[in-house]
Formats: sequence, C-alpha cells, structure tokens
Amino acid sequence: MSRAESTTGDLEPDQQPRRWDDYVALYEEVFEPLTQCFAGSAIAALALEPQSHVLDSGAGTGGAALELARRGHRVTAIDASTAMVARIKDRASATGLMVEALTMDGQNLGFSDASFHAALSILGIILFPDAVRGLSELRRVVRPGGRIVLVTWTAPEAYELAGELRAAALSVLGTLPPRPLPAQLRFREREKFQALFAAAGLATAEISEVTAKLVAPSAGWLAERLSFAPGMTALLDGFGTATAEVTAAFRTRLESMRGSQAISLSARAYLGSATVSGS
Repeated sequence: MSRAESTTGDLEPDQQPRRWDDYVALYEEVFEPLTQCFAGSAIAALALEPQSHVLDSGAGTGGAALELARRGHRVTAIDASTAMVARIKDRASATGLMVEALTMDGQNLGFSDASFHAALSILGIILFPDAVRGLSELRRVVRPGGRIVLVTWTAPEAYELAGELRAAALSVLGTLPPRPLPAQLRFREREKFQALFAAAGLATAEISEVTAKLVAPSAGWLAERLSFAPGMTALLDGFGTATAEVTAAFRTRLESMRGSQAISLSARAYLGSATVSGS
C-alpha cells in the first residue's frame, strides 16, 4: 500500500475531530457498548503482563482505556477531539481509575520511542487520513516485543444496522444514489488490512474475525438515536426531505421482524495484531 493509497483528499465527517465534539454523549450511549465487545477481544489479543503501560489511539469516549485501567494497567488515551478527551477525564475521575487522557493527533504522537508496552486502536486509526502513519506511530512508541492491536470493519452486509437502514431507504426512495466507499471501510478486505500492517512495518500481523451485538431497548429508541456519529448524521441528511420517512421505515422494519422490546443487531469486524520487532 502506497502513501497515496492511505490518504484521502477531502475529509469525511467522521474524519474531522471537531465534528465529534458534538457527539460525545450520544456516541457513548448508543455505540460504545458495541465497540466495547470488540475492545474486549482486542485487550485479550494484547496478552499484557500485569501493570503494563498501554496506549489507546483514537480512544473516543474511553471505553477501552477505562477497561484497561480496571484491569490494573497504566493507560494513556489520546484522541483529536477535545470533547472526547474531556469525557474520558470525567469518567476516569468519577470511577477513580487512573487514565491519562490527552488531546493529540494520532498521526503525530508526542511520545518518545518505545514508551509503551503495548497499544491498541478500536475503529480509530482506520479513520485517520493517513492510517499508515497512524499505525507507524504506534510501532514507533511501542517497545520491541510489545503488541499492537487494531480493529476495523469488515463485510458491510454483516453490519445489520447499516443493512437495515439501507433497506429502509430503498423502500422509501426506490433507488439510492451511488456513494464513494467510506474511509472506515478502506480495510474491509483481509488483504488490505494485512497490507496496512505491512506498510507500517508490521509484516507478520495476524488477522481474525470478531463479532458483536449492538443492543437497544427498542427499535424506536434506536431510530431516535441514529445520528450518533458525524457520518451517520451526514448519511441521514443525504436523504433530504425523506429523512423522517426513512427513519420511520427503519423503525417499522425492525419492529416487524424483532418486536417492540429490546433488540440486538449483529456486527462483524477484523482484529489485527502484531508484535513489534527488535530491529
């Protein structure tokens, strides 16, 4: 993968840190429970020694970082959204957990070489304009022998939330306008995810699949909270005057298939892990 292939020209909403500042509470409520399932698998793949110093890059509202701290590790969490970082600090303070949270560009880490025992990024680095550089920075700051773990989306059809929203939009609009591949799906194919690691100097990455469930109290609850991320807001806004009708169709579809009580929607991702070499 060349540097040109790892960057984008015009940044998408999800790639713009300032936009995330307005989504902290909704993202944490709706989406973090799903990402925490992926985070659990990622933490296991790190194979940490007790009291390791771990970096979480693109930490969002801090779910993975807080879980690492609960397990007794020393954690540094970075995110380019100032509001996300503020939320991590508040949550750590409220729970008495030791998490250092810093506003920082994950493509230019302000840490010395070999500063950490391990690092992870849950659906974070894959959104960076330069994902290769973001992963290369993790390789730089993790000590030789330390593990790095990333999570990225795989087959979009396995992400039921997106599939049901698309089906609802089709039922209302008849056809959907073509859209460019979102940045978050750049590494949905195993070979491309493997190539990302190789381009960052981690040629022996192990790739596996992990599954999780997005759980909601009801279809109505979820339909009211679909704008939980900048990209989701942009997607819904793209339906124009039909947005409300599409959202209603989304709710109706889910209720017809899964009832009016709690629902769960499956999601699948790739987990990539690699050990930093001593060279």
